[in-house]
Amino acid sequence: MMSCRTATAMLIMCIGTAHAQPADLSAREPYQMVRSLQVLQDQIARGDLEAHNAQPALLKRIGESFLKVDAALWKEPRNARAAVTFLLSGGAPHVVASLRARNVLNIDEATVDGAIAYVEGRTDEAKAKLGHIKPRNLPATLGAEIALVQSALVAQDDPRAAIALLDDVRLMMPGTLVEEAALRREIFIVGQEDDFDKFEALAIRYFRRFRHSIYAGNFRQRFAISVARFSFAQRPDRFPRLVAVLDHLDRISQRGLYLLIARTALVRGKTEMAALAAERVDALSDDGSPERLRARLYRAAARVVTSGHNQAITELEKIDRSKLSDRDAEIQAAALAIGLNVRKALPEAAKGGSDTAPKTVMRPRIDFARSVAVVDHAQKLLDLSQEQLKERTR
Repeated sequence: MMSCRTATAMLIMCIGTAHAQPADLSAREPYQMVRSLQVLQDQIARGDLEAHNAQPALLKRIGESFLKVDAALWKEPRNARAAVTFLLSGGAPHVVASLRARNVLNIDEATVDGAIAYVEGRTDEAKAKLGHIKPRNLPATLGAEIALVQSALVAQDDPRAAIALLDDVRLMMPGTLVEEAALRREIFIVGQEDDFDKFEALAIRYFRRFRHSIYAGNFRQRFAISVARFSFAQRPDRFPRLVAVLDHLDRISQRGLYLLIARTALVRGKTEMAALAAERVDALSDDGSPERLRARLYRAAARVVTSGHNQAITELEKIDRSKLSDRDAEIQAAALAIGLNVRKALPEAAKGGSDTAPKTVMRPRIDFARSVAVVDHAQKLLDLSQEQLKERTR
């Protein structure tokens, strides 16, 4: 069986340099060219950087070849479908628009017009043109692409419909970059819908199948930020299940994710989640490592408003500010300020009332949003993740 690297190398050879004129690409029919593109993109989903770097050149060559294809070939339905698939896979819209203007594509005009409108950012027109199409009635390659677009168009107004469409995408194109993109998108939508069971199942699937994807790094950052945002993140009893999800990652990736989760939870005031994530980082880090230092910071900062605030303040004061990033140094300063105020306030509150009054004191809510400037950056990232649900992320 041909290895992934060998397959990628052969594809890159077929693409050639900017000055080469390989005959094997131009002599192939459009559907065959797009099949080569999909093979390359599937290697991207497996983490092949060479394939990722080669993709723009291949897209360009296919686009150039499409404009030279004999009009008679576009009457073949699979070739016409390939033109739309090419467009939704990253191809240049002007190529398909040119074919559309020549009226050579043997395919529903609304499908072509809707696809062009979508990639050009005309979402209302795209929704009007593509909304009536049933992806399951199309061949899997095009059907999955259309369903992926439809999910992006309805995600804001009808997240449950978007989830159903993304389920269809995954069923139609398993193991491909299309499935990888659908998983990334669906995980965030089900999280916003507070469907933790499905969130857990999809996340495990992604980390098992696509943890090496070229897009996995960006996904992990958005994943950590989103986990701290979802309402289930306020329930520490679910943390062991989150640990089970992340256990599918290597040690370094786990540390990075837990640090992101701890920090994001902290600046959003979810101190229990922050402390739990920091504990995991501590367990996964070596003595004296920067990761363990950050874990100590986040854990102590999360505890400054608990009954252990005195110990938390002591731990914070022991941390060498010079070893922290500017943003983490801001967290340290804010946590110390809040902790010292808590230490002053709690004894006074405890003295109030009669001897028979309850001895418990209401624990003040930690709010780094007013004390730490970096939370603005975190919030912007969260807002961006919502906007990105509308866009094609591959």
